[in-house]
Amino acid sequence: MSQEEGRLLLIRIGNAAEPEVFANLCGLKTRSFNLSAAEVDTTIPDCNNPGGKVQKTTEPGVVSRTFSGSGAFVSGATQALLMNHVRAGEVFNAEVIVPGDGTYAGPWMVSNFELGGDMEGKMTFSGTFSAAGPLTFAQQAGAPSNTLLPAISGIAQVGVTLNALVGVWSGSAVFTYQWKAAGVPIDGATNDTYQPVVGDVGKKITVTITGTNSSGTASATSAATDEVIAA
Repeated sequence: MSQEEGRLLLIRIGNAAEPEVFANLCGLKTRSFNLSAAEVDTTIPDCNNPGGKVQKTTEPGVVSRTFSGSGAFVSGATQALLMNHVRAGEVFNAEVIVPGDGTYAGPWMVSNFELGGDMEGKMTFSGTFSAAGPLTFAQQAGAPSNTLLPAISGIAQVGVTLNALVGVWSGSAVFTYQWKAAGVPIDGATNDTYQPVVGDVGKKITVTITGTNSSGTASATSAATDEVIAA
């Protein structure tokens, strides 16, 4: 479990192209994302004890999704695109990325936008973005975790190719490899195959596989081969 970086809470504006490309809204120094639902009062007085205290009860009502941010007004293509939407009071596609949670994508509108600046300061802005229709949610992939250790296939013999089997991992990941002889990393041996050399004779070979995705990194090491034999 790791602490997420607040600066990675982002809103990305779509360019309405085909396929649509999303770009970060730059300049944000503070940002917040609100997930809320209205309360519908379902309280019913106790008919058998009308003078007694009443327990308030509620059920969820209309849900609301709102992103707010403020910071330095940075001119550029994405900011210009956003300002066109603000001036027109129109709906546009955007993505709100919440680290540790996921991405909320779909139609958004700017419900409030303010520009400001002191005589000797830089321009600033603050904006509130409200969901303008149903949003899709894509959960952020968790950090990779190994559930079945990597393995090595092949004969531990000089000149014979050994193959690394990644094992089983939870969470999507990109894998990197480090082969070792007697527990010592072998320089340049970072592919998914390895051919033992004369210097490996008498040593056992292992491979450490590291899985990496946007949420983190994890490593796992295979069981060792038999001692490498000569060709």
